[in-house]
Amino acid sequence: MEFVTQPFEAFRLGDYLIEHLADPQWTVFRAAIAFVRRSGTQYVRDSLEEFSNRAEVKLSVGIDLNGTSREGLLELLNAVPNGQIWIYRNSGPNTFHPKVYLFKNNERADVIVGSGNLTRGGLFTNYEASLATSLDVAGTEDADFLQSVEDVLDSWSQQQDGVCYLLTPELLEQLGEAGLVRSEAELPTPQTPPPAPVTTPDAPPTMPNAGLFVTVAVPPPPTIPTRQQPELEEEPEVIEIMPTIPALGIVPVQVGGVSAFVMTLQNTDVGVGQTTTGTSRRSPEVFIPLAALDQNPTFWTFPDQFNPDTEWDANHPDYRRDGLGKLDRMGVPMRIGVVESINMFFNPRKKDFRLRSEAIRSSGNIGDIILIQTADPANGFEYDVQVAPQGSPLFQQLQPHCTSAVPNSQKRFGYF
Repeated sequence: MEFVTQPFEAFRLGDYLIEHLADPQWTVFRAAIAFVRRSGTQYVRDSLEEFSNRAEVKLSVGIDLNGTSREGLLELLNAVPNGQIWIYRNSGPNTFHPKVYLFKNNERADVIVGSGNLTRGGLFTNYEASLATSLDVAGTEDADFLQSVEDVLDSWSQQQDGVCYLLTPELLEQLGEAGLVRSEAELPTPQTPPPAPVTTPDAPPTMPNAGLFVTVAVPPPPTIPTRQQPELEEEPEVIEIMPTIPALGIVPVQVGGVSAFVMTLQNTDVGVGQTTTGTSRRSPEVFIPLAALDQNPTFWTFPDQFNPDTEWDANHPDYRRDGLGKLDRMGVPMRIGVVESINMFFNPRKKDFRLRSEAIRSSGNIGDIILIQTADPANGFEYDVQVAPQGSPLFQQLQPHCTSAVPNSQKRFGYF
């Protein structure tokens, strides 16, 4: 038996899984995992796909507490074309929370059980602990133990109406429409601001002791080869993904005295326009009011890093009074769950400033709040983007910052 800990040990849970998936002796891989995100699946997707092409794969995944993302499930679905992924959920106040990984053949079985989910932190960078053991299938005691593990895994990987379903592209869409699985742009990240301190009329604000805890650097996970993010066939073409960065954490960079922009989303931001059969969807664009652009243009690197549209000249009737014509900035790296290249457009005739992104549009609903934070480009992206759904803790924290009104619109925005 082996005690596998992280993040400081050389051999972590992610290493265990990658090593076993690559080992040709194993003919079966089974697992039950509480939370799955692309931050974790991207480390095992290639070896998992190769394993699935030659051996049996059956996984059970939970979707409670918004711990599992759409991108994580989609990547598993694409990596296991010849296997099964089961979604398990009890809609009562009960969380599906196991972390069990099993490899076996006709003679042996290796099992590891612990605290690590199929996420970047669970595999490599969180403080996690697991017990790993090797079993002799021919031995009575080991065989009985293995049978007890497989019996439980079987109960979590079979059709149970209302509880357990085989994952398909259609089911994944249904889970998203029901709000049970969200995109990673909608989910909290380590950069979520802490709650505001609670105060009473008779007591001063209480602030945490800044010196009580410090940040300790931990070893990063292994490098991942750059790879296109897979998408369902019926969805729009995915914008090219930038190379994976070594760390998900960012320290917001102040630009123009602020480091974050927030705005309530409206139909123009998240709607698709025409829905009649045969008509085209509207371009996926988020509309930033010109008042917001004018309030802090340096936050958007405007106009210094924008290029003029060659079809416009100084005599164009729609030039703005300050002498600016149509300007574009193409391929801006933004992290929206994953890093994507986003185009930014300024058009004085249409009197708006736009971010073109299908990832943002598909992540939000009317009334949600978009949070855009500036980041050090050394991280591999310039902006970190999240969408806070109405009623979520992050929404409650951001709403007080949406203080600036937009004429003839319910949209509100602000910087901080």
